Amino acid sequence: MIVENDTWIMQGLSAKDPDCILTAEDMEAYIIKVGFLPLFANDIPDFSVEEHTASENWWSGDPEKDPWEWRITITGRGNVVYGKFFDSKAGFISRAWLPAFANYRRDGYDFDARWDDELASIRQKKIMDLFTGANEDNELLSPEIKVQAGFTKGGEKNFEGTLTRLEMMTYLVCRDFQQKVNKKGESYGWHIAVLCTPEHVFGGELVSAEYSRDPKESLESILHQIKNEFPASDDERIMKMIGIAQDRPKKKKTDLPYPQNLLRAVDKDTDPFSWTQDQINGLYVALGQLRPKLQRVARMKYVEGLSNEAIGLKMNRSAGTVSSYVRKVSERLRDPLTANWYLRGYKANLTACAAGRHWPEISYVPGDEISSGDLCIRIGLKVKHFEAMAGRGIVTIDDLSRAVQNPDWYRGITGVGKMTADDTVNKLRQFWPA
Repeated sequence: MIVENDTWIMQGLSAKDPDCILTAEDMEAYIIKVGFLPLFANDIPDFSVEEHTASENWWSGDPEKDPWEWRITITGRGNVVYGKFFDSKAGFISRAWLPAFANYRRDGYDFDARWDDELASIRQKKIMDLFTGANEDNELLSPEIKVQAGFTKGGEKNFEGTLTRLEMMTYLVCRDFQQKVNKKGESYGWHIAVLCTPEHVFGGELVSAEYSRDPKESLESILHQIKNEFPASDDERIMKMIGIAQDRPKKKKTDLPYPQNLLRAVDKDTDPFSWTQDQINGLYVALGQLRPKLQRVARMKYVEGLSNEAIGLKMNRSAGTVSSYVRKVSERLRDPLTANWYLRGYKANLTACAAGRHWPEISYVPGDEISSGDLCIRIGLKVKHFEAMAGRGIVTIDDLSRAVQNPDWYRGITGVGKMTADDTVNKLRQFWPA
């Protein structure tokens, strides 16, 4: 399907073409033959319902001729399921091929196991709770799911994206379409997807039939089937349509050094090399306002260049949990009070900071390197901790270096306990090894 001047142009055949599929029955038979098929044209030639049907019949509203209406007829028969299975776009999977998709896309996890291993989000859990346990045979319209899972005003966000992700992982499928019913029992409006688990449609034994195989073996079976049925395809295009995120071809990108990689994560619209040194100095202070766990994640991710999986091993957390920590780093750094440090710059923010009443007059501009005369907040201390330390005469790097010679240097400084003191000493050694 091509969009030109807000008009959808279908990439199908003429109804007179002998290869054109003209009925829902024949289309269902074709889907079962090839095993799975997206609804609309994509990067793989002929790999869609659209390219095998009559362009002029689409959107006619005639259930006998319109391929858009056929999805209702075909899905309702129970031989194939429908859903957003192909690069988050709609299509069909047959009974015979659902086990391969389930094994590969779920990576061997039933949803409960995925949740227990911290690989699923709370949004996904709220939706799947409607279809597991005592609710395993539920069939719900998508608007009903939205309300019952708490995605209403003031509740959870990104309902469509969360639902699509669950369909891509084959935890939910569409098995029918229904219209809403008014108080008089009359149907009205568009046909809406009725969602359930594939286990409800085909049975748990069939869905898990390939669980004993390595998920990559199931993927190889899917790849082989596409290449066999659609020889014009290639691995890169196939993986874009079929693969999950970690298996898809990655676009080559230039690795940025620290701190430009962190600045890019925080502000994607600004050239990461356009930030001044004074703003970068402020960024280090901004990092110090994060919780210690997030500071540690930021250091491993952006300074050490570790992957989420590698960070997870160090922290005994899943890659998915680490991903949420990385996201929180960017979110916290965008908080206006924190962001001022790198947006306005280090020097400007010093003069405006409430802690300034304890500081000596600022008569220098920090350079690239931290010097003994720099305020020790530059090593990434929380403002409140620095203010307390400044009130006790610990203002510069030199002051702090002398103070920490005494193991009990922090005692009597309000708000600075043993953990904060140890963190401060570690930062001093990192930035001022002298």
